Amino acid sequence: MTEFNADSMHRLAKMALDAGEVASPEEAVALFSRYRLRIHLGHGWANTLAGQACFLTALNTAVRAFLGGVEVYGDLGFTLDVPLYQGRGARAVAEELGAAVANSATTNLPTLVLGAAPEGALPAFCVQLSWDHWRFEITPVSAGGGLPCADDNSLAGIGAAALGVNEAFMHVRGDLAEAGHRSVGMSLWTPLAVADWRDDAHEGPELAYLPKSLWLVGLGHLGQAYAWTLGMLPYPVDGRPHLVLQDFDKAAKSNLSTCLLLWSADLLKPKVRAVASRLEAAGFTTALVERRFGPGHRVVVDEPTTALFGVDNVAARRDLDTAEFSLVVETGLGSGYRDFRNIRLHTFPGSRLPSQIWTAESTAQATAELNDTYKKLADERNDICGMTLLASRAVATPFVGVLAAVLALSEVIRPLHGGLVYSTLDVQLKSLRHRTGAAPAPYQGLQTAFVQAEKRSAGPAQEAA
Repeated sequence: MTEFNADSMHRLAKMALDAGEVASPEEAVALFSRYRLRIHLGHGWANTLAGQACFLTALNTAVRAFLGGVEVYGDLGFTLDVPLYQGRGARAVAEELGAAVANSATTNLPTLVLGAAPEGALPAFCVQLSWDHWRFEITPVSAGGGLPCADDNSLAGIGAAALGVNEAFMHVRGDLAEAGHRSVGMSLWTPLAVADWRDDAHEGPELAYLPKSLWLVGLGHLGQAYAWTLGMLPYPVDGRPHLVLQDFDKAAKSNLSTCLLLWSADLLKPKVRAVASRLEAAGFTTALVERRFGPGHRVVVDEPTTALFGVDNVAARRDLDTAEFSLVVETGLGSGYRDFRNIRLHTFPGSRLPSQIWTAESTAQATAELNDTYKKLADERNDICGMTLLASRAVATPFVGVLAAVLALSEVIRPLHGGLVYSTLDVQLKSLRHRTGAAPAPYQGLQTAFVQAEKRSAGPAQEAA
């Protein structure tokens, strides 16, 4: 019996097993341990909350994908302002998240750049992350350009981080020849704008309003991406949101590869409590629901009526019909090694009920098919049940989850600014221009309770004491 099983296997390294690249889980992890990344922090990277959210998200997602390590080079002598880490020094937080802080950048590592670009010879893969208003983009540093990183919207900073880490991962994996040599971006204000997404018409307004309370259903990969993203938004100290957190599961080792708010000390603890403790430390208030979401769910007086749904279960999705939420945004991800970057989003109320999208017939789950690698492992280890269970687990990584999270939260926040909602969106992170969805429409439901976003003073970030 191997130490790697369905509850311990790294969920992204599993793709090498599923694709038949390696002969064992140990070889898959060894392969991913060769993947390394650098994050270069140039002048001005911390001047906006979007920049801080971009760095923290890039780092937290990358350390869970690049198992050889993530090096951070640049000026970390600033105090962070994002709610989740407000008042803490950037260097201490970077090291806490798993960064190796470097005093020089001499090795030719794939590099993501925030702020001013490095001088001198550039690594072969060197990509600039940028944002402005509701738009975000990655561009080769050698090509120049990018968005001005002026108007402060953390959603866009997180989106840039997701694109950058994905691009670097495709580069080290050899998944796409043009990775690192192309410009990719989108607008969260008008996500279906493709050819002209950079136009001013798609920049969106200044971020002024944020949800006051939300119900998060599921605290796994997607649910924690929602919570992480909320922790990056410009909530005032006296206006942090109230969150109802619902989950029944305990943290397993495999969750450390996908969940942005879990660390080794959280293993075997209820996920909902681990997440609540981190949010409460940042001033959020929480209520915990430690049971499955199901047909008996009803929203009662004074509970949030807007929900972010992150449960990968067809029966639970069907039960949204009767849950009595005013607004629900549900996201689902691809699960195989070919499609794990695909995101599908639904907003309810929409043109169809949840039970019409996920029919009763679709609740039956297909048995996992074993490829030759899994069959051989089952024979060698005399563990057909364990290998079948491992094969059934999804390939997953949080740089996909956080992009899904900013898309979902945009569906909640956009109507607060007079924008439209999208009942469906399909986004392919590998080829972002291939995004489709329903025509947007005005939101007709009960408005989500909101607070005013804190307006951060323009200028350099505060230096750490």
